[in-house]
Amino acid sequence: MALLNLHTKLSLLSTIFLVVSLLLAQATGLAESGRIAYMSFVLVAVVATCLSLLFLTLLALGPAPNDGIKSTLSCFSSSTMALLRGKIALYRLQKHWKNPRRAQDRLLRHILLENGDTEYGKRYRLRDIKDRDEFRARHPLTTYEHYRPFVEREINGERNIMTRKFQSSYVRTSGTSGCAKLVPRRNRLRRIRNYLDVLYAIVHMAHPDIGIIQKQLYHYVAPVVSRSKNGALIESALTMGDDTRLYYTTPPAGFRIHSYEVASYIHLLFALRYRNLGSICVLFLNTLESLIKQLAQWWEDIVHDIEYGTISERLNLSDDIRSALKAELSGGDRQRALELRQHFVVGLDNILPRVWPKFRVIISADSTGIWPRLREKYSRGITLLSSGYGCSEGLTMGISIWGLDERPDMLFLPTTNFFEFIRLQNTHESQPETLFLDELEIGQEYEVVITQACGLYRYRLGDIIRVTGFHDNCPSFQFLYRLGLILNLRYEKIDQGVALQAFQAAVDRWPGRVKLTEFAAAESTLLSETCTAFERDEMMPYYLLFVELDFPCGYESCEEITQEHKALLDQELRDRNSDYERLRREGAIASPRVHIVKPGAFEALKGHILDNTSTTANQYKAPRKLQSESLVEFLLHHVM
Repeated sequence: MALLNLHTKLSLLSTIFLVVSLLLAQATGLAESGRIAYMSFVLVAVVATCLSLLFLTLLALGPAPNDGIKSTLSCFSSSTMALLRGKIALYRLQKHWKNPRRAQDRLLRHILLENGDTEYGKRYRLRDIKDRDEFRARHPLTTYEHYRPFVEREINGERNIMTRKFQSSYVRTSGTSGCAKLVPRRNRLRRIRNYLDVLYAIVHMAHPDIGIIQKQLYHYVAPVVSRSKNGALIESALTMGDDTRLYYTTPPAGFRIHSYEVASYIHLLFALRYRNLGSICVLFLNTLESLIKQLAQWWEDIVHDIEYGTISERLNLSDDIRSALKAELSGGDRQRALELRQHFVVGLDNILPRVWPKFRVIISADSTGIWPRLREKYSRGITLLSSGYGCSEGLTMGISIWGLDERPDMLFLPTTNFFEFIRLQNTHESQPETLFLDELEIGQEYEVVITQACGLYRYRLGDIIRVTGFHDNCPSFQFLYRLGLILNLRYEKIDQGVALQAFQAAVDRWPGRVKLTEFAAAESTLLSETCTAFERDEMMPYYLLFVELDFPCGYESCEEITQEHKALLDQELRDRNSDYERLRREGAIASPRVHIVKPGAFEALKGHILDNTSTTANQYKAPRKLQSESLVEFLLHHVM
């Protein structure tokens, strides 16, 4: 049996069990030893028939020939259950979207009653609050500093401070827009799993040609998990449990790797070994771009490992993880290695559909607008499905149900958090008026405020969204940017969306057919006199703009890009922000300093941030606003 491929094994097993069931069916007619023997024959015959049909069904689903029977059965059961759970959850969501106010009111009442007897609850008399209007009137809008002393007391072992129930974990935020925070959470993993089930159902409903046993590449790097004094876990929002989904291409051992580079190699190795890949799931699209760049460097080593069933010795892996992964490779697959080598030697153009002919969808968030460029270069004909909206404080908060038309719109999940919204023009106020989920208007922009069951009430996220329409009675929205990442030397407030448009428009006008790969900005007011970029004679503040370019093949020089070309960035910003235009015209802001960094500089910045901060690889987003002098210095050392 070991020498036969999976298709042959399934055919043989189906035939064997069918023959067994027929023989047993015939034997039941000859049974003369009583009712027990007769029923035993019938039962075994039914089981044999079911097994025969199961193996025949698996064969009809077109499994990868190099898969094992155990792996295929595990994938089938795991994906079937996930699809069933996801469809049930989606059905319930559809009911909530028809009446989001009822769902929100029930959630708020549950939170207030559950936490009303805590120290915090008694201080704000949460149990006495009757409805959402009274809640809005009596409890102030808050930020993390409001809760820091309560969180510290809980972590040190005090009970019944913020919630009556024990907080099983504290989620460490990425620190993208400031210092990292510890957010109390319980049932975190269940929430994440439920969300992934719904996403899985949406993908399969939108792409029915993705078979139930087609596996998914899920990129994940195991974060460091510690324990607080009270015994709770301190972890990232996306820390996975031990029961890794069996429909992922990477075996469970591959999800215990802490190194970004090593984990990426292993994910690529097992995904490329599996020809029938149906989808890829990465939290942010820049992670996928990093994977493809790493693939360009590693493909020969990866193909060698696939061919001979080895794990490259240059990978720093523990013995138990290496042994487990090597066992999964089953001695190698020379035919698949030959096929992959033929694809890679001709280059990476449209590489994803070429190496995976059944690949259909990428599940990810395009926070930087790079999808059109990635699709054209590497994945023509592939659909992008938004991975949704969430954060450490609120976990899963919004989801996209449009699996085919690549709409960036999402719908709020009304049973996960109680939502309020601040009009954009009022976000500068400390206690502005708020609106509820059913009071939003199409085309307007709002800051998101949440109340959740683990102790955060009327918590200002700083996330800005724009309402785009309605699905049933629930508003659809697009995430725009975070207030903490706005560029603001005076009062111009340039948001990420405007900055992205300006960078793209300017680079499109530069010579040499270059394309924008990454960008970041910093405010000169951040710099001390010891910084390389500090200009003692400049009296007015200015922006430092860092640009990484994608050069045409064989051309990696920026000599043709003159100061006049760089000045286009300033002009594009002026065209898009009237306050910036006025301040520049009046001389209140000096012209920006534009720096073109070497290819790979932002990838190196990523490694620097992961090595020196609490940010985990799964949470990482390329910073658009540099908020420390050390990051500015880092990029200055990578200028071309």
